[in-house]
Amino acid sequence: MVNHINDLIAGQKIRVITEFLDFDNYKIEAGRILTFTSYTYFPYDGGYTFQFEEDTIRLAEIDAANDEVLTNFSKYFELM
Repeated sequence: MVNHINDLIAGQKIRVITEFLDFDNYKIEAGRILTFTSYTYFPYDGGYTFQFEEDTIRLAEIDAANDEVLTNFSKYFELM
């Protein structure tokens, strides 16, 4: 079961179901399908860089809107 985006396994596909802005204010649009490859974590700011075959998403725990995405996986993503 995936409760947090960092629980994803390489090769898993997800669909974005709720649009959001990542840490760089890049719009992640609903309907996008992404194939997970890996992530890195930066403890200083609680920052994550998620690598997908199709794109990169950066989220940080220090940003309230980003933290909302990080802690509510099923509101923003669904497994394919």
